[in-house]
Amino acid sequence: MPDYRLPSYEEFTTLPYYDRTDPNQVGDPYLMGCDEHGNKIYFMGLWSQRQNLMVSMQSLLDAAGVERSQYFLQDAFPLINFSTKIGGLLSKRYRLTSLGRKITVWGMRRQYWRFVEMVTEVKNKLDSNRDFDRQLRIRTP
Repeated sequence: MPDYRLPSYEEFTTLPYYDRTDPNQVGDPYLMGCDEHGNKIYFMGLWSQRQNLMVSMQSLLDAAGVERSQYFLQDAFPLINFSTKIGGLLSKRYRLTSLGRKITVWGMRRQYWRFVEMVTEVKNKLDSNRDFDRQLRIRTP
């Protein structure tokens, strides 16, 4: 999604997986693509258990020997506003998909610049870590 303008309704609704996953798929990771540095970007719906599931994921990655510097977990749920939640409820639970999508997109467009800020902050953290890693490699024989 662009970081220099507000996306249209159609741009939201044509995103892969937008309002297309089944509620029983909550907790399944989905690859959305890669960023400009080749980092893979995944998303996962976690509902009310998001904090517990994030801790569990971190524990599993630790147990698998994946260094914490190799991934970054970001909780975007706090940016989801009431209208987006209501639209999702209408679309998923009550199967009023057309109305629900309109409401979710309206809510997402209202919060869009906060999402852009969050993504920018994450990229800045990743860039800082990448610069730090480069400095360590240069100094280490």
